Amino acid sequence: MKVVEVVIPIPLNKSFYYTFASDLNSEKIIDRRIKISFGNRILTGYAIDIKEINDNKLKLKDITEVLDSEPVISKEMKEMAGWLSKTYLCSLGEALSTIVPVSMKIPKRKISKKNSKKTKIENPNFKVTEYQKESLDKIYDAISVNKNINFLLHGVTGSGKTEIYLRAIQKTLDNNKTAIFLLPEIALTPQFISIIKKRFGDIVALWHSGVSMIQKYKIFDSVRTGDTKIVIGARSAIFLPFTNLGLIVIDEEHESTYKQDNKPCYDAKEIALWRAKYNNAVCVLGSATPAIETYKKSIDGHLKLLELPKRIDNKQMPVIEMISLKDIKNKGSVFSNKLISAIKQALARREQIIVFLNRRGFSPTLMCKKCDTVYQCQNCSVSMVYHKRPEILKCHYCGSEIKFPIKCNKCGGKEFTVFGVGTQRVEEELKRILPHSKIFRLDADTATSKEVYSKVYEGIKNEEYDILLGTQMVAKGFDFSRISLVCVVDADTSLYLPDFRSSEKTFQLITQVAGRCGRADIKGKVLVQTKYLDNYALVNAKEYNYKQFYGQEIEFRKELKYPPFCDIAKVTVRNKDDKKTLDFIKEVYVYLQEKIDKSGYKITLLGPSQAYIAKQNGTYRWQIILKGKKHEIKEILEQIADLKIPTETYISLELDPSDLL
Repeated sequence: MKVVEVVIPIPLNKSFYYTFASDLNSEKIIDRRIKISFGNRILTGYAIDIKEINDNKLKLKDITEVLDSEPVISKEMKEMAGWLSKTYLCSLGEALSTIVPVSMKIPKRKISKKNSKKTKIENPNFKVTEYQKESLDKIYDAISVNKNINFLLHGVTGSGKTEIYLRAIQKTLDNNKTAIFLLPEIALTPQFISIIKKRFGDIVALWHSGVSMIQKYKIFDSVRTGDTKIVIGARSAIFLPFTNLGLIVIDEEHESTYKQDNKPCYDAKEIALWRAKYNNAVCVLGSATPAIETYKKSIDGHLKLLELPKRIDNKQMPVIEMISLKDIKNKGSVFSNKLISAIKQALARREQIIVFLNRRGFSPTLMCKKCDTVYQCQNCSVSMVYHKRPEILKCHYCGSEIKFPIKCNKCGGKEFTVFGVGTQRVEEELKRILPHSKIFRLDADTATSKEVYSKVYEGIKNEEYDILLGTQMVAKGFDFSRISLVCVVDADTSLYLPDFRSSEKTFQLITQVAGRCGRADIKGKVLVQTKYLDNYALVNAKEYNYKQFYGQEIEFRKELKYPPFCDIAKVTVRNKDDKKTLDFIKEVYVYLQEKIDKSGYKITLLGPSQAYIAKQNGTYRWQIILKGKKHEIKEILEQIADLKIPTETYISLELDPSDLL
């Protein structure tokens, strides 16, 4: 009897077997998504093979429906799913659902094939610089010989990395190959899609979370059939089924958004390197501030280093000046006099300004003046954020809201004070100081759709706004000719977070946001307010001295044995009952320590400890950190599957987490 081998996107790494109706040809089932009855549920699974079994008495269920008219799982995708499953500790079904999403909806109408046109590269009005030519020659050579060579393109902001990407894509197309271009944020896409479509016409598609499930299927199908030859997208675009892949570009490779933080917790950069090797393709990782681990790979020879140390036309990097927060005389203000004066001068010259607030862990919070009670979210162990319009308290983790209190729940006091700095408060102060300036605030509250990014891009470009105020969204990607001043309200909010990458992230943020100004004919200036003028991350950011920062940071990592000198993993246990969470994570700790002792592996366990956000969405979170060699950590963590997990308790395993918070 012929049966179909099926894997399902559930955390159980095994196959299931189903029969199929006699009028169904087995050739029209394999490598497709199918509907099956599983227990009392109807699930979407993946038909991966046809098997012959001799047990005719075995009672198996029939496949309910075959969803795809054409195969959607290629040989490469199957192998990639197997690698994903082993590398990121997930089932084969979970891996396949990441590569070929179950949620993609097949259009009711047949997809019409458009005559896609390829526009030959525009002849830019400028010649490439000596450094750009050097880099391009090496990338061209690798593309021409169809050889897997991976590069780190380390170029200061404004040095022309984008032009290198575009010319590398054109070279790839000339070799009859296809390309994937990954960006860290959807915010960067309006500008990039515009540039790339001008160069390459209708063979370009855009892939990100804002694209509908029907449109995603159309793009997926268009890539599979070869009609789409270039995709610009967020991290999940790395899985698209290109059959003739020649180039993968990862811009701003240092960004943590390339890491998926729920199961499977994959790293798009690692998948890009796997696919480049599989396809004998070229991978280019680009950044002005590469991740420490990536730069170490280039020093060790695993990546070829290409450098762009100067801006186009030898334009000067903006001058960065540090201002001590201790010098702010008016304690009710977030701005020093020097910063206010610089903003006024820039506006008088009809230039534009970015005001950057690194808000993580530092938002406006309400406190009772009488008993000092801080209003915290009932579901999460974080302070609620005060919003003035409308006047509410809101949790930025679970989304719950309460009205502004009439009196304190604890002591009955009726006077409250707001402390901490948020974008609304900064916007309010800017409007008070500069009543005639036009301000666009870009943060999690205002960026509710992709149209917002297009609006801010067009608005700043057309000089409809004087000041762009925002959080990390404004620190990368934007390229505007009239921005002459960048103001960093407080550089310290990411500096002393309890995470070994906090200095690195601060250095990256300051350098990246500084790079948003002085990109055209106007000289740029950056003012950074901080309490820690002598911190090595800020001192090196001021001088744009990545190599010196790397030298100091790598010594710190080596001394404390953190990546890249070891691998790490994070085990998180969650339950709505704090005691049950703690009891089980203690059990996990003992279990892991026993397995480590028995194996003889040199793995260090840290914890158990509460997560940085100890309670989120009404769920308590405790964690254990493992430090050691990746293959040994994986082997130990795989054995957690043998542990009996209590009801309503959840455990997650994350290799190489982007942070330890």
